[in-house]
Amino acid sequence: MNEKEILLDEVSKVIEEDSLSVSFVKNVVFAIIFSLAILFPKIYIANNIYTYSLKINKLLNEYYSLKAEQFILTSKIEKIKFKNRLQRLTF
Repeated sequence: MNEKEILLDEVSKVIEEDSLSVSFVKNVVFAIIFSLAILFPKIYIANNIYTYSLKINKLLNEYYSLKAEQFILTSKIEKIKFKNRLQRLTF
């Protein structure tokens, strides 16, 4: 029984020595808060840049499709004008 108590005492001493101190936990929490305070603006700005780039890409795609549609419509208008000129000349 005596050996069991000695063994339990030694184990409890090791557990107490290896336990985290309050100052260590405070320092870890402070480091996490500090790193979040530094990283949050970077994350926020990167997220805004991403959303704006998505909007810009959408607008560019619309712009290119409208330019292509304008080209098609101008070619159709030119064909109609040419056809009308030919009809005027024949009369």
